[in-house]
Amino acid sequence: MNIVKKIIILFMCVSSIIQAQSATNGLDDKQRAIITISAHTARGEIRSLKTALETGLDAGLSINETKEILVQMYAYCGFPHALNALNTLMAVVEERKESGKTDIEGTEPNLLPQNTNMLEYGENIRTQLVGYPVVGKVYEFCPIIDEYLRSHLFGDIFSRDNINYQYRELATVSALAGMNLENQLRSHLSICKKLGFTKDELQEFTSVISTKIGFTEGETASRVVAAIFSEDNKTNRDIEMKRITFPNRNITVVGNLFLPTDFEENKKYPAIIVGHPAGGVKEQTAGTYARNLAEKGFITLAFDASYQGESGGEPRGVEDPAVRTEDFRCAVDYLSALPYVKNIGVMGICGGGGFAIAAAITDHRVKAVAGVSAVDLGQLRRDGMNGSLNATIQSRLDAVAGQRTIEAKGGEIKYANYVPNSLEEIPANAPKMYREGYEYYRTPLAQHPRSTNKYTFTSLDKLISFTAFDHLELLAPRPLLMIAGSEADSFYYSQDAYDRAGEPKELYKVQCASHIELYWKPEYVKEVTNKLNDYFTKYLIQR
Repeated sequence: MNIVKKIIILFMCVSSIIQAQSATNGLDDKQRAIITISAHTARGEIRSLKTALETGLDAGLSINETKEILVQMYAYCGFPHALNALNTLMAVVEERKESGKTDIEGTEPNLLPQNTNMLEYGENIRTQLVGYPVVGKVYEFCPIIDEYLRSHLFGDIFSRDNINYQYRELATVSALAGMNLENQLRSHLSICKKLGFTKDELQEFTSVISTKIGFTEGETASRVVAAIFSEDNKTNRDIEMKRITFPNRNITVVGNLFLPTDFEENKKYPAIIVGHPAGGVKEQTAGTYARNLAEKGFITLAFDASYQGESGGEPRGVEDPAVRTEDFRCAVDYLSALPYVKNIGVMGICGGGGFAIAAAITDHRVKAVAGVSAVDLGQLRRDGMNGSLNATIQSRLDAVAGQRTIEAKGGEIKYANYVPNSLEEIPANAPKMYREGYEYYRTPLAQHPRSTNKYTFTSLDKLISFTAFDHLELLAPRPLLMIAGSEADSFYYSQDAYDRAGEPKELYKVQCASHIELYWKPEYVKEVTNKLNDYFTKYLIQR
């Protein structure tokens, strides 16, 4: 069979794959396993890879299919990662065999004739997958890399037919997402779309990346998927994010400003400030809601609190409620000076919700306020959850006083943790919020290098004397929206704020949701985003 006939048959196979994929509903267990196997391989996370390999074999991936995925990985993340992954697979298969498990061996690939022109073959496969001939200045600058891509990656590797192109591209985007390489990820997710993956399936892919690999990596993947499925993708530009700074006294606060699609400086837009939870940073749930609301047409600003994340302030990790509250007012200062901002709302998540409300009470530039899983951090540090620490207030203040004296004499700064650092640190009677807090902040679900999970112990004296919801009656007639999960152990904080506020006000329950689940769980984040959009549209746009 000559090369032309082979290519025609391969292209017919691609078309049949696309038709078959379009008929499916959601990713299957093997596809979900490919995502984690490829991403953990690319990141060199051997322990997690071992678990992913076992899951994949249990789901029905054959040994040869899994080998093929790992062989392909060397083209994207290098021989060392691929070899380490293959060694791990070899050990996993042997362990499973010794324990009595029989894994499917699978088929070997059919090889092309030795006289096949792999450069021509690979060029045709790449063109078919991408949809047009690939050119670029880098290939002119270094032609040999283009030759390797065509002859080796798309020729030698992609011609091995014991896994299909869907599997190969799913493995590719998973590795690229794991390494957070946005430009290459965009190109290959577009190929996935051409191969018939639906928007829902690729959104499921981003969810797996977020929950199993990393929050930041999942956010990047989600942004790219949204862009390639945008109806106006060829004429409208994506949400733009700018890194900005503004001062809070002598501290530089760093934020991410999100501008909506088709933003024009000569127009006026409503703006929303989004404050992160205690222990969080702007790249986590605050960034999620900021981006989601920017997609609805708002200008949004998510920022790192003073002393935390990228923002300035020494010593690191101070949790000062006066400064935290002033951060919001200073963010309002910043937005008020922008010529394209017309009305400003604020919202915060967890402790950020309490500080947002405290700031808005006396800042009449704020036209609408919302809290998501809001917590009065002062009351929480003073009383504990449901009053569990009431009896220890004086002894803790004694400890703070002693520590202040130690540090005044040049002693080492003492830190406390927001959530447990490990499963072993979680007390048997710990509230669900702290258990889920460990999962969110200290595992790949949302772990971020600048979210250090510590605050200065001497912050406690300032927090214990603070109450976020004091004088909430002064907020009216400006509106208040409190959003909380019906199963949240922190729900009573939202109820308290609602009870204290004047009209207009609303307490919105997300059924079956916990405190932390409103941070990240896709179905709850979507519901909360839609509620916030309706609320801020009513009070920032329609009024």
